[in-house]
Amino acid sequence: MIDTLHSAASAAPGAAAGIVGASFVSDRFHFLGVGGAGVSGLARLLAGSGCTVTGSDSGGGAVLDRLADEGLPVWVGCQPDRIRGQDGYVIRSAAVPATDPEVQECVRRGFTSLLYAEAVGRLSEGRRTLAIAGTHGKTTTTGLTVAALRGAGLEPSHLIGGEVPELGGNGRWGNSPEFVVEACEFNRSFHNLRPYGAAILNVDHDHFDCFPSTDELIEAFAGYLARVRPGGTALVEESVPRAVLSSLRHDVQILTVGAGLWSDVRAVEVRGDLGRFSFVPVVLGRRLPRVQLTLSGRHNMHNALFALGLCQIAGADLEGACRGVAGFAGVRRRFELHAGPRGDLLVNDYAHHPAEIRVVLAAARQRFPGRRLVAVFQPHQHQRTLHLLAEFASALAEADASLIADIYGARESEAIRASVSAADLVAAIRALGGASVTGGAVAQLPDAVLAVRRTGDIVLLLGAGDVDQALGGIVAGL
Repeated sequence: MIDTLHSAASAAPGAAAGIVGASFVSDRFHFLGVGGAGVSGLARLLAGSGCTVTGSDSGGGAVLDRLADEGLPVWVGCQPDRIRGQDGYVIRSAAVPATDPEVQECVRRGFTSLLYAEAVGRLSEGRRTLAIAGTHGKTTTTGLTVAALRGAGLEPSHLIGGEVPELGGNGRWGNSPEFVVEACEFNRSFHNLRPYGAAILNVDHDHFDCFPSTDELIEAFAGYLARVRPGGTALVEESVPRAVLSSLRHDVQILTVGAGLWSDVRAVEVRGDLGRFSFVPVVLGRRLPRVQLTLSGRHNMHNALFALGLCQIAGADLEGACRGVAGFAGVRRRFELHAGPRGDLLVNDYAHHPAEIRVVLAAARQRFPGRRLVAVFQPHQHQRTLHLLAEFASALAEADASLIADIYGARESEAIRASVSAADLVAAIRALGGASVTGGAVAQLPDAVLAVRRTGDIVLLLGAGDVDQALGGIVAGL
């Protein structure tokens, strides 16, 4: 099955003809919301393929500056008079309405208007696509998969929802037919994809605004797998609900990843050393060379197994893939270490769900045994905080102390914003015996951390909002 899949994919138009003619009929693209994590990556990818790319964003910032440094014509604010060209594509983030004047000017010029997720879906149809979905770990696993394929001697294109400097950023065009993409469940955007290989790392409730019930969440992941191409493969964690697999075509193979003896992809002879793990991967019964991970945390061994499983689906050299996985240094804001001028350390991590907070704390306990852990957490969205308040409290109570910043609100009504506060989470942590205080606004966090931490503590800066803006100020005091 793998050999057949490889041959069919290599014969696809996108493998020979590049992006134009395979996924799109024009090589002219304009992006709105180009400062976003996903949109900026797609702009980089298309520019790298030889397309003509411009972009704008409502605000400036580091991402826009980097795009400009890379030679992309980008600007701040709505400036429809700067639009050039005819019959191209205008691609916008979900936050940009179709009535935006730049969108309208592009349409007047004959551009086709697409949402970002729709554009990525078109791209996936013209390449041999490997998609990585799951509530937790998909950004790191996407990066690991690209590194593994490179280790196997391939040059895949990739689109990742985070910055990975060693891979050329969050988006890059490659000469191989493989396209490795992070598949996000938010707004069911992964339903636009048409992958050859589709991974599901885990299924957990996170986006309550999109999936009010567990049944709706399972239906969304099932719909993602229903899009796997004929003769393709679904690579799923062994505990994924069976209902998620209900929509698979009869000609799609299922491979499992897990600790079970009968899992198709698993790890044996696992060893841990201060939070960094080594293991012998077993893929479809074949023992591969031992892998020593650079990344911290047992969960990254799970992510690495998925990367190797996707390489198996791609028909790549697995021994080379093991070398690629072992050398991967990680994604920005995933257990990213920073040292202060006095020698104390901070771990900067995107963790914004209770399950993610737990694994970061566990990794920190293993990496820094005997050290006191101070978690600085900015809750992301009031609705998530309200629904998972007890779970957040339980996870954060495992830290030696926690400091809770004001909740970062996004896409929420005033009623929802009024329903829960940072003080509510602090009270819930204290009720479980944890030490916790409120931290206020992000700008106040450096002073708030100084009041709580002790010399020798490990500070964990956690959250998916704008808490990263406090990084420099906090590190300066360590």
